[in-house]
Amino acid sequence: MTMLPRITDIERIVVKIPFRESVAKWFSISANHCQVIEVVRVLTDDPDVIGYGETMINYVAVTHLVNDESTKRVIGRPLGDFLTDETLGAGLQMALYDAVGKATGMPVHKLFGKTMIRQWCPVSWWNMEAPPEVLAQEAKLAVKAGYMAHKIKARPWFDIYEQVRQISAVTPLGYAIDIDWNCQLNQPANAVPILEELSRYERVGLFEDPVSRTDIVGQRAVRERASRPVATHFVEELFVEQMRQNAVDGYVVDGSINRVLNIGTLLNAHTKGAFLQLCGSGITVALSLHLGAVLSQAHWPYVSMVTSFTEDLLATPLEIKGGYAKVPTGPGLGIQVDDKALDRLRINPPYELKLPRRIYTFNIGDGRSKKYATVAQIWADTQVQGNVPHQPRGSSLDILDDDGSKSFGQLYAKALLEPIWDVADSQ
Repeated sequence: MTMLPRITDIERIVVKIPFRESVAKWFSISANHCQVIEVVRVLTDDPDVIGYGETMINYVAVTHLVNDESTKRVIGRPLGDFLTDETLGAGLQMALYDAVGKATGMPVHKLFGKTMIRQWCPVSWWNMEAPPEVLAQEAKLAVKAGYMAHKIKARPWFDIYEQVRQISAVTPLGYAIDIDWNCQLNQPANAVPILEELSRYERVGLFEDPVSRTDIVGQRAVRERASRPVATHFVEELFVEQMRQNAVDGYVVDGSINRVLNIGTLLNAHTKGAFLQLCGSGITVALSLHLGAVLSQAHWPYVSMVTSFTEDLLATPLEIKGGYAKVPTGPGLGIQVDDKALDRLRINPPYELKLPRRIYTFNIGDGRSKKYATVAQIWADTQVQGNVPHQPRGSSLDILDDDGSKSFGQLYAKALLEPIWDVADSQ
């Protein structure tokens, strides 16, 4: 048996991939940190075998980061010695799979030891919370790029009914709008009437996390009344009880390669649907396609943040048409990384993207409004404390950046103490 090449060096390149201008303002509310990605390049004693991987280093689903200790562990060792060791960090493990695939001439999905069951995987355009008109323009771009599914974030501070209406008006039949509340509706009494009304729109696809993930009885109550699939993030500690209660139709699957494969096996045994949510550039999208190629239940459109970036870090884009992306067939991940883009986008530490001080004004849509100094205040007031309507019609959000004025400083200091309640004069 031929020995796999040995690892001679690990290069770690941190880049900032800017969000597209049309969505940057809105993504900055909750996901500004997601622009920072560490690309890992594995070099070997075979100059033709170089592996690539990446980690979105500030993303909540990343459980293991690449560090100096993990890189030292693998240098000098054959590529296959640590292939399934997720503690190395997401980007390094991904790069090892890529390199082993290149060394053996096999695409990554063949290294998983499972049968390939699809050559094209469903994929979704993804937007964070944004005004209805912005999402409608995004939907136009999605259709033009070959997408037929669109995951959006539902928040009280934007009118979800108008968002769905405007997206529906510019997309063809068959286009699916998958709506993620991140548990904002809190409990079934809030969620059920909202989901029932949204279900009247033909393009609405599935509902993700309308209520608390730990409220399994509440999840079941929502599922029994919903006419669309209800999904939640897979949490190991909750899975058995969710199956016992038949509380959800399927899962959002994220995390390491090992975790995704293990969850896929579980969901196949219980015939529950899934979509993969692996966030990063085109490098991570390629990995998600290889995983989806062998996971039978991963038949809902996969999500990645790549559609909101200005670049995908690939020399040749992945092939997407009719709502599906083709699983790469070449060795390893089957992609060519754009090294010139890595050089151009590279940044130096500290890898923290700071926003200016802001005032967020949540217009409830009926003449009432609240001003906040932080996003954390908005979440506490809406999701945790329920101090404002959960999904009001006509709602909107205004963002005011610090202009250096004394008046801004005074308003910010006041809002930082507690949200500022305001009611329009009705006289």
